Amino acid sequence: MAVKVIEKLMNFFGFDEPEDEGVEERVENEIPFNKKPKIVNIHTQSQIKVIILKPENFEQAQTILDNIKNKKPMIIDLQNMERNDAQRLIDFLSGAIFALNGEIKKIANSIFLIVPDNFDIAGDIQDEVDSMFNLK
Repeated sequence: MAVKVIEKLMNFFGFDEPEDEGVEERVENEIPFNKKPKIVNIHTQSQIKVIILKPENFEQAQTILDNIKNKKPMIIDLQNMERNDAQRLIDFLSGAIFALNGEIKKIANSIFLIVPDNFDIAGDIQDEVDSMFNLK
């Protein structure tokens, strides 16, 4: 016991330094030279681009789905399509987008916003458009 008191006094005056357990832990947690740390970039997309498409026939649905699979948001304008073909395209896209966990939202007559699963649509776009142009 007397030895411990003397050691504590010596440590207090700086004559004898105790073994630092924190240093040993730090050495154990260091990354070896042969292993690289995993670096994750949190800024995966510096700028988001929205693709605007004006399909003229149903065969262009594949192009739209390829963009959704590649996580690109789109606005599609169906005003140039016949009404039956446009309805068929929207029905097909609605099912495909549901399967891919995306969303589809009507912006205006024959204009739709389609986003993949890494985007969220907040609010009602139709109300925002109507209020911008004093339509209601």
